Amino acid sequence: MLSLLVSFGIVTLVSAQGAIPCGTPSVQPITTRIVGGVESAPNSWPYVVLVVDDLGYIAGSATIMNEHVLVTSAQHFEGPGYSIFDVDITHWRVYAGEHNIRIKDPNEHYYHISRVILHPAYNYTSLENDIALIITKETMELNDHVRFVCLPDSSHQYTVGQTCYLPGWGSTVASGNEEVLNQVDLPILSDDICQRHWPDFLPATEVCAGYENGTKDFCADDIGSPLLCKDQNGQWYIQGIASSGGNCKLHDEPGVFEDVSQYSDWVKKTMKDANYPYHP
Repeated sequence: MLSLLVSFGIVTLVSAQGAIPCGTPSVQPITTRIVGGVESAPNSWPYVVLVVDDLGYIAGSATIMNEHVLVTSAQHFEGPGYSIFDVDITHWRVYAGEHNIRIKDPNEHYYHISRVILHPAYNYTSLENDIALIITKETMELNDHVRFVCLPDSSHQYTVGQTCYLPGWGSTVASGNEEVLNQVDLPILSDDICQRHWPDFLPATEVCAGYENGTKDFCADDIGSPLLCKDQNGQWYIQGIASSGGNCKLHDEPGVFEDVSQYSDWVKKTMKDANYPYHP
């Protein structure tokens, strides 16, 4: 697990740019076919934030829904032996505009967590409904380096074979620079492939993506990272949230992602109830 060099000083920012369309980066991501992961182009995934726990260690990633709300994996905050009631979230931080964790990036700002809302049916044993919303204390500034992603609804589906991308700060298993935001291209797989590997795979609420041939995978510090898929309109949607998978050192099994399209109604209602409604 990597630690983060922390920059001190609270920054409260208000966006002065007005409405920014969801899922539209100012820097185009690298989308050429690659072997293993590759360092992402800075600012090409402006929706992805680094989640750091109260000890300064990387917990994983989250994705920006609006100036106060992020979506991520519920297992960051509740699992075997720990509960959301035991986690002191006031000392956790989320870093937006981040790229290299070892330096203070020019567009980087951190924000404190005000509260975390777990899906009411989340089961940490089976990882069913492994989704949560983070509410930030300060307002995140939206700009060329920090933007919100598009939220798919239940009719917004992707086809088997389509290539999507997972950006994250997780381990590269000595195959690259772990101090920067890396990305990996992952094809959507048929449900039966994940069911062969994972008997507890839930096709109604989970997405199967990745490889079986030992080429690419995500690691533990990538939990909560988004599976981002580009729509025909050119906008990027968060189709999945990294939840579970195999041994990333072997990377011979596909990954399991929460299917965000099946949770869009819950996300929208929860954001509205928190007084931070989603506006695409």
